[in-house]
Amino acid sequence: MNGFKFKVVEEKTTQLIENINHTIGDIHNKEVIFIIDELKNKLSDLQQKIKLEIAFIGQYSAGKSTIISAISGNKNIKIGQDITTDAPQAYTWGNLVLVDTPGIYAGRPEHDKASIEYMNKADLLVYVITSQGFTSETAENFRKLTISENRINKTMLVINKSSQGDKEAHLKNWISDALKVTEPKTADDLFLCVIDAKDYLEALEIDYQDDKNELIEYSGFNYFIKNLNDFISQKGIYGRLITPLNLIETYLNRIINQLTAGNEDTKNLLELLNRKHFRLIESKKNITDLVNGHFDSVVSNIKKEGNKIANLIEKDGDKEILESESKNSIEHIKTFTDEINKKIEHSIESEFSQLKVELDILMQSELAQTLLNQESVKVNFNTDIEIKGIDTAKVESGVDILNNVSRFAEGFAINKDAVSAGAKGLKAVSGSDAHTVIYNVGKFFGHNFKPYEAVKYADKFAKVGSIIGKVAIVLPFLIAGYEEYAESKYAEKIKIERQKVREAYDEIASNIKSSFQQQFDKLLNESYDIELNNTSKMIEAIRDSEKLKDKKVLSIQDLLSKSIILLKELK
Repeated sequence: MNGFKFKVVEEKTTQLIENINHTIGDIHNKEVIFIIDELKNKLSDLQQKIKLEIAFIGQYSAGKSTIISAISGNKNIKIGQDITTDAPQAYTWGNLVLVDTPGIYAGRPEHDKASIEYMNKADLLVYVITSQGFTSETAENFRKLTISENRINKTMLVINKSSQGDKEAHLKNWISDALKVTEPKTADDLFLCVIDAKDYLEALEIDYQDDKNELIEYSGFNYFIKNLNDFISQKGIYGRLITPLNLIETYLNRIINQLTAGNEDTKNLLELLNRKHFRLIESKKNITDLVNGHFDSVVSNIKKEGNKIANLIEKDGDKEILESESKNSIEHIKTFTDEINKKIEHSIESEFSQLKVELDILMQSELAQTLLNQESVKVNFNTDIEIKGIDTAKVESGVDILNNVSRFAEGFAINKDAVSAGAKGLKAVSGSDAHTVIYNVGKFFGHNFKPYEAVKYADKFAKVGSIIGKVAIVLPFLIAGYEEYAESKYAEKIKIERQKVREAYDEIASNIKSSFQQQFDKLLNESYDIELNNTSKMIEAIRDSEKLKDKKVLSIQDLLSKSIILLKELK
C-alpha cells in the first residue's frame, strides 16, 4: 500500500521524539536541560491535538470493517460475509482513531445515538457503499446524514466490493449512479474512488510479487489511500503534525547553539537568532493558514455559482434566463475574486505588521538588551546594524563583519556557507526587511493581479458558455417531450447536463486557485524563505566549527535533519 501519509509521519515523529530523548538524556549542561524540559512539556501539551479520528459509515455489509483492517493492518478485526458490526467500534492506532459504525437509520435506533456521537466528533467521515449502488433507503440515508445534517464537507465517498460486478464494463455507471444521489456534490468534491478492500487483503497474502502487484492495482486501494491523503491535506489536518515538528526543529537548534557557542556573547546572539527564526516560522504558518482559507472561499463560491446555474436546467426552465444568469455568474466570479484578492493582500499586510511588532518586542527582551550593552555592537531590529569602528559601506559579507568585531567575535566559527548571506551580516537579526515586504505585497496581490486572466479565463468561461448554449438549444425539446416520453429518461438527461455545468465551474475554480497559489508561493519565497535561509546561515556561521564536530552535536544535527525532512513531506 502506498503510504497513509498522516500515519507514516505520525509514527516517524513519535520515533524521532524517542530518539531525541535517548540522545539528549545524558547531557548535563544546565541550560540545555532547561531547554529539554521546556520541549518535553510543550510536546506533552500537543499530544491530544495531534489525534485524528475517522468514522466509517454507510450501509450494512458494505465492507467498512474490511477497509479499516486493510488501512491499519489490524488482523484482529472480524471480517467476512456473515460478520456485521452491531455497535460502534473504535480502533486506536497510535494517534489515529478509526471508528467502525453499524448502518445508521436502518431500523436499529439503539445503535444510532452512539454512532451519530462518533460521527459528530470525527474529523472525517468515509461513507461506504457497494458496487450495487445506493438503494432508495441508503440514498435517503446518505443525504440525511451528510447534506441535511450538514456533514457533507467532511465526507468522502467510497464504492467498495468492485469485484462483485464487471468493473471494466460498469465503472462509469457505478460512479454516475452514485453522483445522482450526491448531487450537487461532484466526484472531486467527495474524493470518490472505487475499490475492493477484500481483494487488497488477499493480495497481501500472495507470495509471487507480479501477481501480488497486479491484484493490488486491480483493487484500487492505493488510489483510495492517495485520495484519503489529499482529503486530509485539503482539510488542513496535517497542521497538527507540522506544529510539533516546528517545535522540535526550533528546540534542537537551541540545544545545538548552547553546545557550540564559543562564549556567552555568541551564545546570546545564537539564542536571539533562533528566537527570530521561530517567530518567522510561526508567522509563515499563520499567514499560510489565513490565505488558504481565502483560497477555499474562492473555490466554494465559484462552485456555488456553478450549482446555481446548473439548477436552472430543469423541465420548465427558461432558456433566456439560463443564458442571462450564466453571463451574470461570470461577472460575479470576477467581482468576488477581486474582493478575495484584496482580503488576501490585507491579511498578508496585517501578518507582516504583527511580525514587526513581535520582532520589536524581541528587541526589547533582556537577551537583546544584553547584546546592546556590548560596546562593540549596536543592534537595531528595524534599522541597519551599526558596528563600532567599522565602515559598513566597505563590508561585503557577514563573514567580513564577524572577522572584524574584536572581542564579540571571539570563538566564532567562520563558515564558508555564511558568505552567501551577503552584506546583511548581523542584519539577519533585524526585522527591517518586513517593511520592504509589506511595501511589495501589492506586487503580488495588488489591483493589477487578475487570477482569472492569469489562467486564460476567456477560454474557461467560453467553455461554460458553450455548454450553456447547447443546453439552451436542447432545453425546449426536453420540455416539449417531457410528457410524451418516460419522465425518468428526461430527468436523467437534465442531470447529465447539470453535471457538465458543475464540472466546468469546478475547472474554473481549480485554475483560479492554482493561479492564486503560484502567486502566494512567490511571495513566501521572496519574504519568509529568503529571510529564514539567511538567518539559518548566520546561525551556522556563528557556531564553533570545532564544537560542531562533537559526536553528541553530530547526533543532534542528524535528528534535526530528520525533523526537517518530515516537515517537507507534509508541505
